[in-house]
Amino acid sequence: MLPFHSHPSVLVVIGSLAVFFWWAFTRLGPRIVPAGDVVATRRQKHWVVAGVVWTFVWSYWPLHDIAERYLFLVHMGQHTVFTLIAPACFLLGSPQWLWEWALSKPVVGPVTRFMSKPIVALMTFNALIAGTHWVGIVERSLHNEWFHFSVHAVLFTSATFMWIPVINRTEQLTRLASPTKMMYLFAQSIVPTVPASFLTFSRKAMYPTYGHAARLIHGLDAVGDQQLAAATMKVGAGSFLWGIVGYLFFTWWQESKRGDTADNRRKTAEVTSIAGMTVSGGRVDEVLTWDQVRAEFDRIESGV
Repeated sequence: MLPFHSHPSVLVVIGSLAVFFWWAFTRLGPRIVPAGDVVATRRQKHWVVAGVVWTFVWSYWPLHDIAERYLFLVHMGQHTVFTLIAPACFLLGSPQWLWEWALSKPVVGPVTRFMSKPIVALMTFNALIAGTHWVGIVERSLHNEWFHFSVHAVLFTSATFMWIPVINRTEQLTRLASPTKMMYLFAQSIVPTVPASFLTFSRKAMYPTYGHAARLIHGLDAVGDQQLAAATMKVGAGSFLWGIVGYLFFTWWQESKRGDTADNRRKTAEVTSIAGMTVSGGRVDEVLTWDQVRAEFDRIESGV
């Protein structure tokens, strides 16, 4: 067993997130939400709890220590949780009134509106993903806990902006349609291929700390650890995003079917005049006879 190490920065961040949402749901919400309306649904509360738990488990002992000193694979698992899972959980757990309250703040509103634009968010997030895998950045983060915390905070923030066009509860921010969401997430699944390819095809350990670390898993050397980390970045994260794309496609297809059915019902219910008679809601008010049809043709031919 690894010796226990407390990580104050982690406790401060996780505690702050938990206290913020507790305050928002129990103090702020009742003052903003009209009387009788639900401040936060049970599902939203569950999403927030899930975000707190995911973040705590992957940022505290022992995974924190393993990621920082021994296995790059676990380090990459941290990044996956902090960029793809935890931000999505917190956004899904935030009610609309909380979004609008945050966007009304002088700095938060303008910054969020700009940084959450799809192109800006996509480019910024993926630039940071690539940059934070630079050898100098990784090595410094492994030997300086507060720098490591700062890297994770930047990645988490940029990932939150990246998720907003997909998970959006307010019209004040860019809201993508389902087909556009699928293309957006498809692009997000392709870009990490670049850093993953360097890690996969490198014949030596790119990061000295992991290259010289004690091996916690028998038979897994530093290069194998690095290749598994690359697989986590590309295959694991890509599969997660593709799973969401599949869910969006299925939901969009179901909504399209319901929309087509509703359109057909509306077309059937339209009022149409046939030979001077009214058809309404699929019901003919009078029985249409052949004599009436012939009389209508005679009238048209005579120009009356």
